[in-house]
Parts: sequence; structure tokens; C-alpha cells
Amino acid sequence: MTPDKPEGFVEIEHTADISLRIWATTLKDLFKLAVDGLNSIIEIDVDDTDPGNFQEFYIEDIDLESMLVSLLNECNFKIQDDNLCARITEIFIENEKISGRLFLKKIIGFRNEIKAVTYHNLKINHSNKGYSVVIVFDV
Repeated sequence: MTPDKPEGFVEIEHTADISLRIWATTLKDLFKLAVDGLNSIIEIDVDDTDPGNFQEFYIEDIDLESMLVSLLNECNFKIQDDNLCARITEIFIENEKISGRLFLKKIIGFRNEIKAVTYHNLKINHSNKGYSVVIVFDV
């Protein structure tokens, strides 16, 4: 968290891969910002003529960190294989389940490729100010 910005993400130095530090006041916003951060790293150009569409998602995993990695890998798969950029419009988090809606738009192109989202030192932290996490992306 930063005093001037209660929510956001910033790229941080990492020796070989790309890392993001993400912080938010709520867990839902942390997940949304993580997807936005993924899209930012990849530097996606969306097709502005595409009206887009919505798609439901549902992920069940053993803990919050695993659910976050699964969600980000799913969004990365949509970019790589389906040529679609995903943004979270709704998200519900309960125990070991997350669900919600993604807004998908066609991609014209992107500048960077992410091979996978890693578990390297992954831990979602919670304090009285909100939530934070550092995510390492294998490029």
C-alpha cells in the first residue's frame, strides 16, 4: 500500500522474469488488479471495433494464492490461444472458490509473451490497510 494510492500495481525488478507488486483495499480488487497487471505487462492492443462479450468463470483450488495463479493462467491462455483480452467485471470469492464474469475483446496484437504465472514466493498478505501480493511471471 502507498499513502498516495490505496490501490494499484507496479512492476518491480526481477533478475530474469517480470514481477508485479499489487495492492488493494479488498481481496476482490486485488484479483481484478492482478488481471489488469497481466494485461499491462503483455501490452495488449485490443480491437476497438469489437463490441466484446461476457463469459462466466469458476475456479476452485486449495487456497487464495492457487486461485489467483489459476485465474491469471486462464486469462493468459485466452490471450495466447483464443486471441482475447479478459477483464474482470464481477468477482465473488468464497472459501476455495472464485467465480464471476469476464469481459472479452478481440486482440489486434501484443508486445510481450508470458509463459506462465509462477508460485515463486507467492503469498497474499492481509493487513488493516488491505491486501497485497507480489507475483512473478515467467517470460
